[in-house]
Amino acid sequence: MLPTLEPMLALPSPPFDSAQYSFEIKRDGVRALAAVEATGWRLWGRGLSDYTPRYPELQVVRGWPAGTLLDGEVVALRGGVADLAALLRRHALADPWRIGQAWRWCPVVYVVFDLLYHAGRCWLHEPLEQRRQLLAEGCAALDVPQLVYSAGVVGAGQAFYKAVLAAGHEGVVAKRLESAYRPGQRSPAWRKR
Repeated sequence: MLPTLEPMLALPSPPFDSAQYSFEIKRDGVRALAAVEATGWRLWGRGLSDYTPRYPELQVVRGWPAGTLLDGEVVALRGGVADLAALLRRHALADPWRIGQAWRWCPVVYVVFDLLYHAGRCWLHEPLEQRRQLLAEGCAALDVPQLVYSAGVVGAGQAFYKAVLAAGHEGVVAKRLESAYRPGQRSPAWRKR
């Protein structure tokens, strides 16, 4: 059975350029980790709150091999931009019937940005660059619309930040390419603006 980890967190930072960092869009959604096990799947957030019943359409993560643990953001997209208000209305639902119908008025995607375990192998201590390569390959192989790989750019953080804001997104997360994943910790290896 996979561990139930807390997500790694970023420190605030002004925009910067560095060839040692990957820069990704910071999505305005609900942070969640997803585990795929032989018996099913689980989705949870900060404080280890169980989100599995809230987002049944995200069971598409079961296309990953058992023993896989992903980190990402549950997002409701409107015109390619996150709609946090709509997502929070959906996130607050408790009635199973309403949750089952929610995909009609508020479909969500799981934007994945890190791979912590794959087929039972722990990748926490491997460099981010290697984890993301395996993640990108897995997302491309699954090719399902509810699972979105969070692509980024290397080096040009300031220009990327301006473009991301101009497109209506929340901001940018910069991640050191050589960094390990530190569950539950705020690390200078991840920076947000």
